[in-house]
Amino acid sequence: MANNSGDFVEKDEHSKPLRLIQSRFDELRVYKSSFTIAFPLLHIVIDVDLGSEIVDICSTHCYVVVVTGKHIYIAHKDELESPLKCSYELKDQLNLSFEPASWHSNKVQADEKAALTTGWSKNEKKNVADVVLTSTLSTVYLVYTVDNVSTVVRLFNEYSYAESDEVRPVIVQIPEDIRITMAVSGNDHSLFLTDKGAVYALGTGSRGELGIGLIPRVTELTWVEALEGVHVTTIAAAGWHSAALTNDGDVYVWGWNHRGQLGDEKEKVELYPLPLDIDLRVVKIELRDHLTALWVAEDGDEPSIVMGLDEIGMLPFRLQYYDVEPDKKTEEKLASDTQVDMVFLSGKELLRDGDGEFEYPIRDKD
Repeated sequence: MANNSGDFVEKDEHSKPLRLIQSRFDELRVYKSSFTIAFPLLHIVIDVDLGSEIVDICSTHCYVVVVTGKHIYIAHKDELESPLKCSYELKDQLNLSFEPASWHSNKVQADEKAALTTGWSKNEKKNVADVVLTSTLSTVYLVYTVDNVSTVVRLFNEYSYAESDEVRPVIVQIPEDIRITMAVSGNDHSLFLTDKGAVYALGTGSRGELGIGLIPRVTELTWVEALEGVHVTTIAAAGWHSAALTNDGDVYVWGWNHRGQLGDEKEKVELYPLPLDIDLRVVKIELRDHLTALWVAEDGDEPSIVMGLDEIGMLPFRLQYYDVEPDKKTEEKLASDTQVDMVFLSGKELLRDGDGEFEYPIRDKD
């Protein structure tokens, strides 16, 4: 991963990630026993080697959580060199106590490697495991299974940790003889799929994303009764909407439809799962914040049907910081860069006025 000169050395396993987890500002690339975080706006790539196989991994807005066969790690994306670590052994009640730790990480400036991956997910399908992670923008849930019975734990919450500086796992679901095989999350809601094809929901439901009616929030797993009688094989969630794929190839959608991500014929908010009226057998579903994609062929690179919009709002822009005023040569170079709109200096700003030249802004006195 790193040689003596500090340069980035790519492993063979890094040629193709097993999974990609994207947000607007970073991308998590997961390999067998390591992962990479790319920050496109900062032109930085950070590679972390755990030395043991990754069972599952997820990402909140600011944190990464990783589970191996014996340990659970929690690390802030800005401080990846200093994770928290917890040893665990699968039994009826986990004793999850975290302490400061370390792992092998390497940070490099790498423009090309930092770029977000374009196109659709080619993630390998995760095997059913006894430990499963899912995360909203701020909360991580851990599902562990002992003797075919699953327990759901709220493992970590960014806001609680910021206030207490402690990781305080809390059980949110007392085992009820169900085995959870899959868990997914949107901005602030999570869905859980059992081996019997039943779906449970947890979190915020103000936009119908839970599928159980107009309920502001539920703090324990709640059965999505509207899906009774159908055998769900895959669930998906993103933003404020949700979807389920059945063993018959039918797709059910619910939640917020402000950009048409549930289909044009649906209401602005669908409080309960409703089937899509399409005469096709769907084999794969993928959700993004304002978009739903459906595949009718498993090996297809592009979806057969796309509903909604992929990009909403202003695109991210690049910022470059300088401690001293750039010289004339640098200034001309900056002015010719169409991606540069503003350069921040220490104590003053240098603005591009649109015709390839810079000028200093005139400010009123404080």
